[in-house]
Amino acid sequence: MKNTIKTFQLYVRPDERSQQIADNIRALNAKLDSPLEESLDGDLVIAIGGDGTFIHAVTDTKFSKNKVYTGIHTGTLGFMQDLCENDIYTLIQYINHEDELKTRKVYVSAIKVELRDGTVQEYFSLNEILVVGKNYSKISFKEYINGEYLQTISGNGIVIASSAGDTAYSLNAKGAIDFSRNFQLVCTLETPMIYAINERFVDNPIICSQIKVILTESDNLQIIIDGREKKIDSHMIESVEVSMLDEANHINKLDLTNYSKVRVFRNKILGYP
Repeated sequence: MKNTIKTFQLYVRPDERSQQIADNIRALNAKLDSPLEESLDGDLVIAIGGDGTFIHAVTDTKFSKNKVYTGIHTGTLGFMQDLCENDIYTLIQYINHEDELKTRKVYVSAIKVELRDGTVQEYFSLNEILVVGKNYSKISFKEYINGEYLQTISGNGIVIASSAGDTAYSLNAKGAIDFSRNFQLVCTLETPMIYAINERFVDNPIICSQIKVILTESDNLQIIIDGREKKIDSHMIESVEVSMLDEANHINKLDLTNYSKVRVFRNKILGYP
């Protein structure tokens, strides 16, 4: 994409190392002949910290397709943070001297929460959505995959991970690791319950592009999107639909390192260089 970046915006985890990296970025930028301007609404969004910092930056800037996002890793695993402290100088020089920027699309999931009064609330998610009972209590729901009824479940709830967050949930559930180029959801039931010996349900992680759960009215239901609970009255929630059907739902991420999901998995999970 064409380099139109004139301003930058920092999201910094409140630890000494991350703060020092932020100060180093400001110092390097100030030495340029045409430095970028630091702004609260920057063209380039730089998250310094772990995956949580990156998710916060994307959410706070409303998943803007008009911005370019990048992350500098100072956390633990850092699946979403492509750069490290040693890449700061390269990043600043690249932004200031390249006419065309190498970026990649990171697809996000679209969420529709239908309320019992007929209104719909819409959200986006970069990582995962939890539809669960509070304090591990039981909820009941019907599960529809790509528009078709699959099963009725009682249990703690369901975790729906986007293609950005599917690896961690698949590993935890001992499900498939998706190295394809498709953008899919991984749906994992949380502590499902059965009440009769002849009851059956699919407990495996399900990979799909759209899922809808229609919920039995409850006073203990919560919806958590990328770690943030949505303040919705439990009794009002009729259904939750999550989809990755629209390629227009994406953010633009700077790709200085020629991103490879296989390489990230090898480095972060297996510990190989």
